[in-house]
Amino acid sequence: MSPAVNKFLLFFMLVAGGVLLEVIVHKLHCFLTKQHYKENHFTFRKYIFLLLFPFIATFTIAYLEGWAPLVVFVVFSFIGTLLEGLVGFSYHKVVGQRLWTYHKYSLTGYTSLLSIPLWGMAGVLFWLLARIFV
Repeated sequence: MSPAVNKFLLFFMLVAGGVLLEVIVHKLHCFLTKQHYKENHFTFRKYIFLLLFPFIATFTIAYLEGWAPLVVFVVFSFIGTLLEGLVGFSYHKVVGQRLWTYHKYSLTGYTSLLSIPLWGMAGVLFWLLARIFV
């Protein structure tokens, strides 16, 4: 396999492994404590844990590639958040209803501070995927 494919798979496996680990830890916690929280209940602890492995994956790729993945992360964080806000705003003005709503840390009601790092990590994933085919 080419190095680009290996880096993409490394990134993807770290992110997927982190999500799987979060699910296992959550189920184990509920089983051991007999406390069952709603699945969609937001806590910063769960949010930070959700971002932990994608951040590790991003910094691992940055260690292997140099500054480029971190620049991609910052640029996609900004562009993704901006586009999400613009699409949500435009749809609301044209159709008269919202496509989505954010209840935590909303920015203008159409995006959220919590989605900014997710856009950056998606950008790194797309960048790695594009490097396979280019």
